[in-house]
Amino acid sequence: MTQARLVTLTGPGGVGKTRVAVRAAHQSSVDFPDGVSIAELSGLRDAEFLPNTVAIAVGLPEIASRAPMDQLIDHFADRQALLVLDTCEHLVDAMAVFVDILLGHSSRLVFLLTSRQPVALPGECVLPIAPMPSPEADADEHSNDALALFVSRAKASLPSFELTTENRSEVIALCRRLDGIPLAIELAAVRLRTMPLEQILSRLDDRFRLLAGVRTAQARHHTLRTTIEWSHGLCSSMERELWARLSVFAGGFTLAAVEQVGVGGELADCDVLDLLGALVDKSVVQRVEGDVEYRYRVLDTIREYGAEQLENSGRTKEYARRHRDFFLHMAQRAGEEWMGDQQVEWGNRLAADFDNFRLALEFAVAHPGDQSALRLVNGLWGLWLGKSRLTEARRWIDKALTAEPEPTVEQGIAMYHGAYYGLLQADRQAQEMVRRCRAVAESLDDDFLRARALYVETYEMLMWSRDIERTLASYEECRGLLTASGDLFPLAAGYINTAVFHAAHGDPSRALREADECLRNLSHIPRERWVRNYMTVTQVLALWADGKPDESRELGRKVLPSALAQGETMSLAATVEFLAWGACSADEHEYAATLLGGATALWRQVGAVLWGVRALNTQRTERENALMLSLGAERFTQAYTYGTKLAMSNLVDIACGNVCAADDTPQPPAGDSSPLGPLTPREREVAGLVGEGLTNRQIAERLVISKRTADTHVEHILNKLGVTSRTQIAAAVAPDKPVQT
Repeated sequence: MTQARLVTLTGPGGVGKTRVAVRAAHQSSVDFPDGVSIAELSGLRDAEFLPNTVAIAVGLPEIASRAPMDQLIDHFADRQALLVLDTCEHLVDAMAVFVDILLGHSSRLVFLLTSRQPVALPGECVLPIAPMPSPEADADEHSNDALALFVSRAKASLPSFELTTENRSEVIALCRRLDGIPLAIELAAVRLRTMPLEQILSRLDDRFRLLAGVRTAQARHHTLRTTIEWSHGLCSSMERELWARLSVFAGGFTLAAVEQVGVGGELADCDVLDLLGALVDKSVVQRVEGDVEYRYRVLDTIREYGAEQLENSGRTKEYARRHRDFFLHMAQRAGEEWMGDQQVEWGNRLAADFDNFRLALEFAVAHPGDQSALRLVNGLWGLWLGKSRLTEARRWIDKALTAEPEPTVEQGIAMYHGAYYGLLQADRQAQEMVRRCRAVAESLDDDFLRARALYVETYEMLMWSRDIERTLASYEECRGLLTASGDLFPLAAGYINTAVFHAAHGDPSRALREADECLRNLSHIPRERWVRNYMTVTQVLALWADGKPDESRELGRKVLPSALAQGETMSLAATVEFLAWGACSADEHEYAATLLGGATALWRQVGAVLWGVRALNTQRTERENALMLSLGAERFTQAYTYGTKLAMSNLVDIACGNVCAADDTPQPPAGDSSPLGPLTPREREVAGLVGEGLTNRQIAERLVISKRTADTHVEHILNKLGVTSRTQIAAAVAPDKPVQT
């Protein structure tokens, strides 16, 4: 992987491509200082969400209004990282485009793919994964991988099994007969529980006669399929039926899901748990430890065989609908209970079945008429918010609204969610959804929807209107309506909005009162976390603005570990930001600059800095300028850039005072001690013109390049220097020149 930037491991299903890729990634991690990420794609059926899925694997929350592809481009632009994409063959065309774009926008990103076929891009290094070497006559489990695997799986099925001189020749013959394909060996080994080794060989022999003398890659494909067919034939009719029905799941499933989706018909009087256990024993199904309960999964090759059987019986649509109904019921229950004491547990359960919810949404959108698509996107609001999947949520909402165009309460609720998520992203395109939400509320004459429509209208006013008196009056009216309807979440979210506003506009005491009133409304659900996290962040800001820096710091450091554990990137960004402001006020300048850089990196992941609030961004600029004046542009840039490079957990340690930032702040490289060290010659030229005060259009005219190219150069300069404004670029270009405040 040090010689090529795109390596694809190919081979038939079951040959061990994933195992080799994961091992190679772990062994190569030292060569990739900016990290190794693994995206498992077998559960992804819709190529449209490929960038979203990879962004999740990389750790980029989908709160930003920017497309996930753009986020990935920026994230990997200057990183020396390895991205492993596992199981790509069903997405090969989309994968080729995806990889080509990222390779073209980065210089040090390396891809490792597993696929049954190459993606056919220039420069792709294709490495066929061969089956395990056939054992020699005198081999044992210590000298041959195939024998080692067979013995390991055989002992798991039959603890008394040992490789001995008496059975060695039969085991060697079996491994050879199975072409050293790991999955085929595992399927055969588990049969030792029900039949002796000689009988396994005998039964397989009948099925492999047509392959005698043929040893090609195509023959290995037939070897695995024949082994799967043999395993299928040895299952009872009830086990075969459940195997087929399990093929409708994506990514994994729980026992409860199997009991609801897989029952009925031939299995009406069967114990599904016993049947599932039998399939686990036969290695058809794998059992995986979950956070709360066991989960199960079926390997792709085995699932595909089951899907063929289900399709041949003409019942694929029937069980796809049952799958949708189960996850719709789960989503609706989660939607009712997420704003409560089970919030964290629900968030984890929903995230574990993310692939299944996508599959259910696909079916619902393709089969409209019963509002199931709308009910699904509405029920999953806790998943979208709690796990930062707002961009994907808005796309599913658009799909559901297109599929179900008739005005209904569910449609109005979906429009409310779409508007709210867009406003959280400071995306002006959300304004159209705000209008649509109001129109549906009025057409249905529905007071519940009217209250929600008023909330998003008021939030929109807070974001972009300068009529403060009217905006605050609208919040008071909205609270009355939401209280009357018992609609707790938008009521609490409104308190977050107004508390931030008052803290940002010079009335911290009122902000603290708003926070207290909000928390009183949540007193009956003490384990709720989402609103509390954001309200605590607001209190951190308000206490700082109220001249209570010690209390602000104590509260900020208290909430950071909780936000980190929940993956709440936006609340982390805001808390680190406000702790940086407090450190600046306390003359802890290098510490403040490091935290400010770290906050900047987090804001880039989640969208608009400080939610796009003008007053807060003015405060940020004042802090930056003060730090540059006190530290000097060069030292400020070093500390700030160091903060942008920190892993999230390390940044939290520094923010909490567990690690001294100054001790680890890197010094400039020996070859170039200037703040412009990371820039290319062309970028230095552009940075110099920024320092002269030229706009991007003027830079384009001066250098005879397109404005878009100039925009890109400036964006890269901001990223490489770890800064957020042209003023900071100018300070780095001319550190001795006074910064205009």
